[in-house]
Amino acid sequence: MALAPPWLLPASAALLVLGAAAMAPFGQLTDPAVLTRFWLAAAVMLAGFALSFRLTVVAAPWFWGVALAGRLLLLPMEPGDDIWRYLWEGQIQTLGFNPFELAPDAAVLVPFRASWWGLINHPDVSAIYPPLTQLLFQLLALGGPSVLAVKLAIVAADLGVCALLARRFGHGPSLLYAWNPLILYVFAGGGHFDSWFLLPLVAAWLLIDPAAAAPGSGDRSRIGPAAQGERRWLAGALLLGLSIAIKWISLPVLGFLVWRSLRARRPGLALGVAALALLPMAASALAFCEPGSCALVPTGSAFVRHGRSAELLPHLVGLLWGATRQSNALFLLAPLPLLALITLRAGSVAAFCRWWFLCLFFTSPIIHAWYFSWLIPFAVPNGHWGARLVSGSAFLYFVLPSRLPIWELTEPERLLLWAPLLLGTALSALAGAAARPIQPPPESPA
Repeated sequence: MALAPPWLLPASAALLVLGAAAMAPFGQLTDPAVLTRFWLAAAVMLAGFALSFRLTVVAAPWFWGVALAGRLLLLPMEPGDDIWRYLWEGQIQTLGFNPFELAPDAAVLVPFRASWWGLINHPDVSAIYPPLTQLLFQLLALGGPSVLAVKLAIVAADLGVCALLARRFGHGPSLLYAWNPLILYVFAGGGHFDSWFLLPLVAAWLLIDPAAAAPGSGDRSRIGPAAQGERRWLAGALLLGLSIAIKWISLPVLGFLVWRSLRARRPGLALGVAALALLPMAASALAFCEPGSCALVPTGSAFVRHGRSAELLPHLVGLLWGATRQSNALFLLAPLPLLALITLRAGSVAAFCRWWFLCLFFTSPIIHAWYFSWLIPFAVPNGHWGARLVSGSAFLYFVLPSRLPIWELTEPERLLLWAPLLLGTALSALAGAAARPIQPPPESPA
């Protein structure tokens, strides 16, 4: 690849920072006029992000300067509505109530409603976030409910992911995550807690997968416990357990690691990996469970049973088989055969996570824009084009709040949201991107 012209780096950085500054005042996306300004600012950021694709070597001051500036500018932004549930569930825990037993609209909680209580989404549904996440909400609520405190904790984990990726792959390749406009908005602007589960998951991946510094390593290397040493696997399993206890979505990675251990004829290691990975969930659940009662998932929720949001495959199936729109049960089972195939075929944690998240995106009946942030760290080793392109198209999702109570994309909008991810995934697969791991450039940290 030809060297990038000298103007490219400052131009990319300037557009990202200016776009973040322009976006910050426009977080109230229920207002169509605000949404237009939000999209214009996102377009400026995305132009800067696109320019960064040619930057293979970036000095640390540039990398961190833009990463920090973009996040700091977006911190004051009006957050997404999830954050009010975070604050509420943390607050009621400090008062001695169990968020898994009481929905926000429970009569016993009426005296404790704050001025922002009406902003909580799905107030008739009890807590859906796992136990360790609830304990983090409680910890942050000890000083009183604070949007800024929650956002700072989210951004701290987000920056931790930046640091881990830059350390392994170098600053240039890691721009795919650190300078990504979707990442910047989702965590610093919208205040979604997904960075909390990504940080230990990325740390576990980098412990377990072979380092990409050696020629021929990376996604093509068939990982196995004998090659890595039990200590790294067990430490990685504990980190994975923290990720699972924060967001259930990491759980299939445990199945992959257990399978790899068994395939290497190490049943003892498989048992140790499973035990350590389940320990954080079990330990954190003790704070919320009693003998005979441990309801950690609101299975009675109407939203869980038949809610829909920006989905792809369930929408297409629903056009042909209307009855499937009345229940999401079919699509909870749909990923299982693909998940089994991914588990058998993936050669690394990074490859497994990429394909697992893609499989989930395409088959899930409920999709939110911040879900796409899960894929982006694992796209850094091979510059996955699907992750790059969906980082822009995902902003179409934010038309939905302006249409409340209707929560439905038009057919052209759905196509524009999903087609870039499908196209980019196909391009990366056809190009064999996984066969060309990125090597850390000379300036990357040791």
